[in-house]
Amino acid sequence: MAEHEEITVTKRKIVCKKCGSTDTSKNGKYNDSQYFLCKNCGMNFSGSNSYFKMKYPKDHNIKALTYYYNGMSYRNINHTFNDILEVSLPKSTFYRWVIKFSKLVNNYVLTLHPQLSDTWIADETVIDIWGKKYWFWDIIDEDTRFLIASHISRVRSIKEATKLFYMAKLRSNIRPKVIRTDKMVSYHGAFNKVFYARSWDKKVMHLTSEGFGSDFNINLIERFHGTIKQRTKVMRDLKRLKSARIVLDGFVTHYNFLMEHSYLNYKTPATIAGIGDRITNWGDLIELAINSPKYNPGKDIDWEKEFGIK
Repeated sequence: MAEHEEITVTKRKIVCKKCGSTDTSKNGKYNDSQYFLCKNCGMNFSGSNSYFKMKYPKDHNIKALTYYYNGMSYRNINHTFNDILEVSLPKSTFYRWVIKFSKLVNNYVLTLHPQLSDTWIADETVIDIWGKKYWFWDIIDEDTRFLIASHISRVRSIKEATKLFYMAKLRSNIRPKVIRTDKMVSYHGAFNKVFYARSWDKKVMHLTSEGFGSDFNINLIERFHGTIKQRTKVMRDLKRLKSARIVLDGFVTHYNFLMEHSYLNYKTPATIAGIGDRITNWGDLIELAINSPKYNPGKDIDWEKEFGIK
């Protein structure tokens, strides 16, 4: 007679989406979804696989962000969800997801300190947002291809160039030896404000591009600008500057952490810079942002206040 195998049934622990406590109990159903009450913080939440205060599964949020930053418009994302997932959602829902999770992740990645080389390249390009011309400023590390800092403005001025250099200086854990730019006068004044030093060991050299064939050209960052302009073609529904800034920062995050480069042996800039291990999609970035400590020594700068983002 065959012996019966002993079967052990393990009860799944329900974890509070707000505080992480497992001291929870069932608290009724709504629209066929079981809700739970956290006895630690009092939070009432759904037992579905969704982010805190979100109705739809995490996978839907992750797919929407991935599709958007890979170049889809909200209209095309809507069609894709309809065709593949058989889920019908308005474009405004995808817009809210992109803004919400982009801002969350953007704030998190600013607390990380990439390992950069000693040569940085800065440039600016004009982009169109809802029929208005803006300047997109960015500065990239030559060896890792990591975009160190970026911002947008209505004008090209010493103040805006200074903001770019200052952001890069705060973000980095090294002082560069060389910064390459084009010949715009604003860069010279900004460079002297942020990087001038009398001490030889802190000296930073400012080189200006002499053209496409020059040893000191800025072609690397200009190629990225071609990519960013392609991306802004589906940003015509961004009517507010604040939203545009969040999305552009989100694209920089996508570029740094999720876009592989043939120059980098098909690795991401963040991986080469030492901060991208085991990050393979937007879901990984969101989880890291959610689970980051409430107090982080690298997050003590109010970036929006520091750089006048309103």
